[in-house]
Amino acid sequence: MRIWERDGYKVIEQDLDFYLRQFAVVVEGMENQIISPNNIESMLSIIDALDAGADVKGWEDGKGNTIHV
Repeated sequence: MRIWERDGYKVIEQDLDFYLRQFAVVVEGMENQIISPNNIESMLSIIDALDAGADVKGWEDGKGNTIHV
């Protein structure tokens, strides 16, 4: 699994369901929120954005909640 480090937090890829992965937002060593994509396309978009250096602040977690770090 991959880890993306940002200023003040990390995003850690985790198994979700078969080929789907979820992304835990970890602040100060504690899991803050989970980004759960609904499909492979959404998951790949999240990975592309994280690889490009995107910040997850303000993203939706897949359940209608906004990510705050």
